[in-house]
Amino acid sequence: MNLVDLAKEQIRNTITNATKKCIDEGLFSLDGIPEIFVEKPKEKSHGDFAANIALELTRIIKKNPREIADMIVKNMDISDTFIEKVEVAGPGFINFFFKNEWFYSVIDVILSEGDDYGRIDIGKNKKVMVEFVSANPTGPMHMGNARGGAIGDCLANLLKWAGFDVTKEFYINDAGNQIEKFAKSLEIRYRQLMGEDVVMPEDCYHGDDITERVKEFLEKYGSLAEDFDKVRDRLVEYALNKNISLMEEHLKRYGIEYDVWFRESSLYESNEVFETIEDLKKNGYTYEKDGALWFFASKVDESLKDEVLIRANGIPTYFASDIAYHRNKFEKRKFDIVIDIWGADHHGHIARMKAALKAL
Repeated sequence: MNLVDLAKEQIRNTITNATKKCIDEGLFSLDGIPEIFVEKPKEKSHGDFAANIALELTRIIKKNPREIADMIVKNMDISDTFIEKVEVAGPGFINFFFKNEWFYSVIDVILSEGDDYGRIDIGKNKKVMVEFVSANPTGPMHMGNARGGAIGDCLANLLKWAGFDVTKEFYINDAGNQIEKFAKSLEIRYRQLMGEDVVMPEDCYHGDDITERVKEFLEKYGSLAEDFDKVRDRLVEYALNKNISLMEEHLKRYGIEYDVWFRESSLYESNEVFETIEDLKKNGYTYEKDGALWFFASKVDESLKDEVLIRANGIPTYFASDIAYHRNKFEKRKFDIVIDIWGADHHGHIARMKAALKAL
C-alpha cells in the first residue's frame, strides 16, 4: 500500500464530493469536474498536500478562485479520512493537513510488506541496462571507479525497486590500443626479468602491477622461451584474466555484483564492429580522408567534430567498437533504456556517442 497515493485519493474524493454538493446547491454550474491535481507544498506551513482546483475552475465558471475555494471547503466532509483540517490560502489554493494517525499507519504497512516495503511498479518490467565502472583491465581500479560504482549500483538497485527489469553490466575493454600497450609493457618487464637490458618506453604502463603479473606468470609456468613472441599471447591472456578477476573480487568486497561482464573483443569475434560501420555507411554518415574512414558527426550536429572510425592502418578505433557495443545493447539485446555511468575523462565522448546512435 502506498500511503501517499491513498492520501491523494482521499483528497480527490473529498474535493469531488464537495464540488458536486456545490453544484447541487446551485452555488455554481459545471458540466464536468476537471482532473484534480494534488501536490506537496514547498512550505511545511502550507500543509501536507495542496490542490489548485479552484484556480482551474475559475476559467470555467468565471468566479474569483478564492471564493470558489471557500465554497468547496465549506461543503467538504472529512469524516472517515486521514484529513485533520483544510485551509484556503493565497489566490485560492486548498491546503490539507493530515492527522498523526496517517503518519503512524506506515508502521503497519512496513510490518505487512516486510522485505518488499518500498517497492513500486512504475517500471512495468521495461528492460534497463546500467553499465558502470567498466575500468580499464590493464591495471588496478582507482577512486573515480569507486565513485562510479556507488552511483551506478545505487541507481540500478533503485530502478529494480521501481519495477524495471535491470541488468548491471561491466564493459571490459580487452581489445584495441590499450591492450597492445599492455602487451608491450608485459614484454619489457618479461625481458627485464629474463636479464635483458631494456628500457620501458614512456608511453607504456609503468605500474608495479605489470611486474607482479609477469612474476606470477613465471612462478606458475616458468620460463617458456627466451623469445617473448612465443609466450606473448599466453602472458597477455593470463595477466588480463588475473586483472579482471581481481576487479570482480574487489567490486564484490565493495558490495557490487554484476549480471554481465561483456568483453569488447566479442564484438570483433561476432563481426558486430564492422556490421555497425556498414550501417553508418549505408545511412550516409561516413567518408574517407587521409586513408582513414571517418564518422560524419557534423552532419548530425554542426557543433561536433568528425571522428575516425577506421585508422589508415585498417584498425578500428575505440569509438567504433563503442558504437557497436551500444548498437548491441539496443538492437541485439533489445534494452528499452540504456544508462552509462562514465567518469570525467569521458565527458567529450557523450555528445559524439549520442550523435552516432542518432545516425544509426
